Amino acid sequence: MDPVARRLKESEQKIRILFEITRVVSSFLYLQDVLDAIVDLLMNEFKLDACSIRLLDGDGTLRIKSHRGLSQAFIEHATRKPTIDCYSGECFLTGKILIINDADQVDKPISTNRIVCENIRSFAVAPIRVEGETIGVLVTSSKKKNYFHERFNDVIYIVANQIGMAIRLSQLYEEISNLNKELEEKVRERTAELERKTRQLIEAEKLAALGKMSQRVAHELRNSLTVIGGFARRLNEKTDSKDPAKEYLQIIVDEVKALEEKVSEIIKVGVPAEEAV
Repeated sequence: MDPVARRLKESEQKIRILFEITRVVSSFLYLQDVLDAIVDLLMNEFKLDACSIRLLDGDGTLRIKSHRGLSQAFIEHATRKPTIDCYSGECFLTGKILIINDADQVDKPISTNRIVCENIRSFAVAPIRVEGETIGVLVTSSKKKNYFHERFNDVIYIVANQIGMAIRLSQLYEEISNLNKELEEKVRERTAELERKTRQLIEAEKLAALGKMSQRVAHELRNSLTVIGGFARRLNEKTDSKDPAKEYLQIIVDEVKALEEKVSEIIKVGVPAEEAV
């Protein structure tokens, strides 16, 4: 192919990949969905035999978060802290893109064993950065030698940057989601508090209404007791001490007096402090 035509084709591919990754990032909210979609895109676009995205966990372990074309045994052995004795670790620690086009030239024992098991003949590793900090690596692999030319550096660099942007957007989305959850929880708490105070207010209003009704009843009762007590005392005074009814009249007078005192206490309880003064 003519060099100019080849470069035009490569530029077109870069633009297409950039567009597709941008579309993927804007289409999914959750990070895992974004990572899986990007891996699928790279597998199809570059006809790869394997592809993986590895991110640094909170415990300092470089862990495969999304992949295609790798065995479970490879994934388990690939989970480790980044060190210089494997290519993914070297890429992570140095922040440099690494391209190996002949597995026979691999000089890192850890990488050699895994590459042989997966029959990988060439691979490229690029650092994934978020705001200048390396947080993972993108690994693309082929079972063919000399599969990744030097110009692939530009493509994998763009893709790795887009993955970093996707991760940052996902982090922002998660932060916003957490803030929304906190806000919703606070709203629920304030709503519950408002409902509780509303119930207390209703109960207080009921008690106030009951108190007013009790006051009215107590006043009416005291008026009646005053009349009954007055007549009872008058009859008691006019009744001869030897009359058997004298004893019963005295009981009536005493009981009415006791009731008057109780009613007076009820009335005092219902009178506001400023009125009582």
